[in-house]
Parts: sequence; structure tokens; C-alpha cells
Amino acid sequence: MRLGMVYKVRDEADIIEDNLRFHVAQGVDLFVIVDTGSVDGTLEILERYEKAGIVRLERTIGGIHDMKSGGEEGITRLAGEMGADWIIHNDADEFWWPAAGNLKETFESIPDEFGMVLTPRTEFPARPGNGPFADRMTVRETRFRRPAKSAHRPSDRISLRGPHPVEIWAGEPYRGLVGKPVLRTEAEHHEDDPLELVIAPTFPVGVLHFPFRTFEQYKRRVEIARDNGQLQRNKAGRTVRKALEDGRLEEVYDRLVLDDDSVAKGIDEGWLIEQASFREYLAACPDPLADGGSSPPDIPANGGSPTADQLGEDSMYAITRYLQTQAERAARHRRQGARVREFRQRLKARNRSLRTRTDRLRRVESSLWWRMRPRIPRSVGRIRRTVRRRLRRRRRG
Repeated sequence: MRLGMVYKVRDEADIIEDNLRFHVAQGVDLFVIVDTGSVDGTLEILERYEKAGIVRLERTIGGIHDMKSGGEEGITRLAGEMGADWIIHNDADEFWWPAAGNLKETFESIPDEFGMVLTPRTEFPARPGNGPFADRMTVRETRFRRPAKSAHRPSDRISLRGPHPVEIWAGEPYRGLVGKPVLRTEAEHHEDDPLELVIAPTFPVGVLHFPFRTFEQYKRRVEIARDNGQLQRNKAGRTVRKALEDGRLEEVYDRLVLDDDSVAKGIDEGWLIEQASFREYLAACPDPLADGGSSPPDIPANGGSPTADQLGEDSMYAITRYLQTQAERAARHRRQGARVREFRQRLKARNRSLRTRTDRLRRVESSLWWRMRPRIPRSVGRIRRTVRRRLRRRRRG
């Protein structure tokens, strides 16, 4: 079984090598990475791994908009063509942490009838300092309740809008045993084309997310988000953009950083937990460029690592959130559609009223009465205009 991992990256020099080293040790066989315009040394790091045959590197300029137009789907298909039996959608700041064994063993155990694995995420809060992130960021959210990521088997019919489970499918998801019974025109009690990527009922992997590691790295992420138009989506994003433009971004970052007192409070209240096992494991991972023959370390059995039961519970929480947010999004779109239809009806009514008035004016203008109406002589009009001009000149004088 060959395990593939795909990324899109831009300016991730502080973490991308640790990410590759970690996942090589976890049993990932091939990496397909698209760089969208890095200028901080990320590309040079990836080129070394490309030369070693570990990474298939693609390059594009234009950022996230190129990805939306098919880039991410392209590298997903490329991983399948390279022989990946499972494709993991990852980011440079995310580390896939199995509850037991390594990633390759975990995905080998998934039954053939299931084509997708949902992986819940947790976040490591920003911490003070500028040293190596793994040494400083050893505390995470207790629960894995951030939007889940996904891995799936390859498919010739893959369609995806992003790396999350609700954004990936094969073929036409809205078909078969879907819709109101009253709308059927013939009996429908089986599917000729069943779903391919069915989510497995086990949740053996959690994703460790390290989004903000230093102020400089945070500032660069904000600049990239601004360039991609992502800071105009809501009030919080516009506030961040204003802080960037006004030179106050460090004030925002300081509010995101948890000091020792905040961490102690979070641990006491139960919404933070220390996971030193990640730091220990990452430190023990061999360098795949220098130590290709070295054996990878075992996942530490303690140190705050999540259990399979915890990951399962939080995965069901993530699925529940997906169902509810998708239902709310659909309802919001229906409400917006109703408002648009109502507005169109008002425009049509207004248009009909204007056409009626125009027709009336045309009839009046073509009538005998209009042609024979009394008119002011042109000379009177000229005299009136002359008087008005003289009055205006006097006022100015």
C-alpha cells in the first residue's frame, strides 16, 4: 500500500521541512506539492526534496485563486497517477497523528468498502518567543473540534472544492435515493451508481494544527490572506486588514498569544491539555535526506496523545457540525433566493408600470389635441431667457 500526501504551500520555510520529516517517518511514500509563489526559501527546501525523489514539485503563480480553478484537484489526480492508494490532503502547518501505530498501518487497516477517512483537528495556541515552534508550542486544545480534514482513495471521477469531507466527492453525489418521494415518476429503490468515497466508521487519526508560530510568520499569513481577498469576508477579517494597514497588527497578534498564566488557567478549566509527545516524536524523526536508512521512532504512548475513543467522539461532533452548518447554509441560500425572486417581481411590476405610462404619453403625443395645443411664441421664450441671464449677472455683481 502506497500512501500519498498533497499540499499547496506559500512561504512556509519555518515549518515545511519538519512537516516532511514527520510524515516520512509516519510512512508516507510520496508527496505532491504545489508552490504558489514562495519567496522565503520554501521553494529551495522543496527543490532539495524533489532532487532526492521524495517530493513531486509543481509551481504556479497566483495563489489560492489558481487552486480554486483546478490546481488542487490536479495534484490530487497526479498523486493517484503516481500510484497512491490513499491520498491525504494536508497543509504545511498540520501534522497527522494516529491514535496507534503509524499512518501507513492505520490506512492499511481501513476496509475496502470505505473510501474516505474523516480526521478531526485540534489547534496549538500561539505562544511567546521566536524559537523552534515544537519546543514552545506544547499545549493544545483538549478537544479535536476544529473543521475536519480528509483522506480518500483515488478516483478517476474525483471532484473537490477543498480538503474537507463535504468538499470532496466522486461522480454525482445528488442522485439515486435522494429527494422527496412525491416527486418520483417511477420506482426507485436501488442505486445504479452508488457513492464511491464512503466515510469509514472509524476515526483513527487526529490532525495537530500549528497556525501561528511567530509574529513574522503570522504577519506573512495575513498579507497572503489580504492578497487573496480573504480579509473582506466578515467584520473580523476587515478588522485584521485595518490593523495591518495601520501598522497595529502586532497588537492583534499579542491578543492571540497565550502566556503562561493563560495556559495554566486553560489546563485547570479543562479546555487546554499539554501534549509533549509531539515534541518528543518530532525531535526523534530522522532526516530523510541524510538518514535515509534510519528507522523511524515509535509514537510515544503517553504525553497527552489522544485515544481512539476521544478521536471518535470528536469526529462525531465534527460530523454533526457539518450537517447543521450545511443545512443552515442551504436555508440561508433559500432565503437569499426568495429575496432575489421578490426583488425581481418588484422590478417586473415597476417595468410594467413604466411601459404603461410610456404608452399613455405616446398616445397623448400622437393625439389631435396635442398637435393643436396652444404654444408660447418662440420670441417670448427668448425674451424670458434673456431676462433670466441679466438677473443672474446682477446677483453676481
